[in-house]
Parts: sequence; C-alpha cells; structure tokens
Amino acid sequence: MPPKKQKPAQARRSPSPRRRAIEVIEGPIARDRTLGKATTWVIAGEVRVRRGVTLKIADGATLLIANGVLPKSQLRRAALIFEPGSALVAGRFAVRACNGEHRPVKEADNGGLWFLGTFAAGSKDGITVKKSRGGEPSSFRARSITTSHLGRRDTYRSPKTGKELDIGDDIDGFSLIGVGPDEWHVAEVRSLYSADDGFDLTNSHVRLDRLEVRHPAEDGLNVSSSRIEIRRSLVLDVPKSRDADRDLFDLETDDGGSFVELPKGCWVRLRGVFGDQLALSSPDMPRPNTAADNERRYAYSGRLKADAVIHSLTAD
Repeated sequence: MPPKKQKPAQARRSPSPRRRAIEVIEGPIARDRTLGKATTWVIAGEVRVRRGVTLKIADGATLLIANGVLPKSQLRRAALIFEPGSALVAGRFAVRACNGEHRPVKEADNGGLWFLGTFAAGSKDGITVKKSRGGEPSSFRARSITTSHLGRRDTYRSPKTGKELDIGDDIDGFSLIGVGPDEWHVAEVRSLYSADDGFDLTNSHVRLDRLEVRHPAEDGLNVSSSRIEIRRSLVLDVPKSRDADRDLFDLETDDGGSFVELPKGCWVRLRGVFGDQLALSSPDMPRPNTAADNERRYAYSGRLKADAVIHSLTAD
C-alpha cells in the first residue's frame, strides 16, 4: 500500500496579548471610585474629583488624558483635577497623553494633572484655591506617579489651516496649588516631556523622596511662593535649546519666598541653565551663573555631602 500522505505541520500561533478594556471618563467624579489596572482609563473632559471623594488607582494602572480643544471647559482642554478636600489613594500609576482614538501619543495638548489643597490660597491658569478654615483637608497618597506629554503650549497648530494659533498662557504638566505637607504623601514623581514646566508648585509646601523631570518645553521645576523638600534624589534634565528663559529652576515670589531644600545624602543630577537671580547655598555644587537672561549651561551630578538650598526672596 502506498504510504499515507502526512498533513503539513501547522505553525502554532502564539496567543495575542490581552488588550485592556477602555473606559472614558468625561464628567466629575462625585462618589468614591476605584480605577483598576485591567482597564485603560481615558480622561476626555475636565474631570474633577470632588471634595470629600476618594479616588483609588490600582498599582500599575494607566490613565490617558485626551488631547484637543474643549471650548466649554475652563482650561479649554481635558484635565484631571483633584479639588480641595478630595483624596487620592494609589500605588504606582502612569498618566499619558492620547489622541481621539484613545491611543497614547508623544504630543502634549491637554490640561494636565492638578492637585489642589486647603493649606493656602493661590491661583494660576484660572484655577483658584481658597484656604480652608474647616472641613477635611486634601489627602494625596501614592508611591509613584509618572506623567508623559502632559500640558499645553501657548500656541497650537490648527488642524484645518495648519497655522500656529496663539491661545494665551500655556499649562504645566503637573501642578499643585495650596497643598500642605500634611496633605501630600506622594513619594516619587516623574514628569516627562511636558508642554510647559515639568513640576509646578504654587503656594504649597511638600516633601518628596524622588523627583525627576526630563525634557520639559520650559522650566524643570517652577516654585511660586512655595517650599519643596526632596530627600533622596533630584534629576532635572533640561537640555539647552533655541528657546530662551528655559531653566532648571524658576523660583517666583509673588506671595513670599521660594525654597528648594536638598538634604545631605541626596543624589542630584542637573543639566541645563540654572535660572535667573537665584541663591544657591551648597559646599558641593558648583556656583552657577544666575544673572538675568543668563543662558550659560550648568551641570552637576553627585551625592551631596552637606545640605543644599536653592532659594529666592525677591522677584526673579
């Protein structure tokens, strides 16, 4: 008998990676809610976590903030805003920009991430905080928050005409207003490729273990009448470009002095222009040029053997 013909071997198909479900959030979060890691959460409006509400974000979760104009919103862009008296409970999570098809993109044209406290009054970009004399304070707890391509430039290219249009002030990627040390318990922040300043504090006083800002469109760390203490490591990577007035530090003093405090043992890496009219007190870090409109490069990398303070008591 002739031998039986053998069927050709079929190639095994490797199982396709499991896609995350997508859920869109457009309105306020008015009740306690948990965002799990099995779902990709899209912030498609000016989403506000209301006073008295706790938002839990699972360890490893991803949030996307949609790019594009929202004419009826206060910021004219989608944003996630924790109002005074709200709470965040999280492990490690990421917040990235996305397009209209809910796909992550490497372009910043959104309202960014905001934390509003009850510690002090303050305002910027039309967002105002009043000091609370009663009621529950804000509570922001997370091991690590990583943001990518958040914020909005002061111009954008019209999708219809291709022209650059001026839309007023730009918006930082990561913003705090009126947040006090008893309200802020976020150990680590990484801000990557923001459309304006990478990390911005207004009338706040916070402590972090680690802060990393890389390639912001403007300043790395903007401190307005605020105090920030960074215990373990600070990385500001703001490589010099054609844009002037783009500094590692921008310390403003509208409502009082501003301070960046780095204790002994903190690992520091700085690359960029130091900043205008600032004072540096450190036996380890080289003396920067802080003259007005200075564009000289500054670089330092090392572990501090003594405490360091960067501060400004007068307008820069």
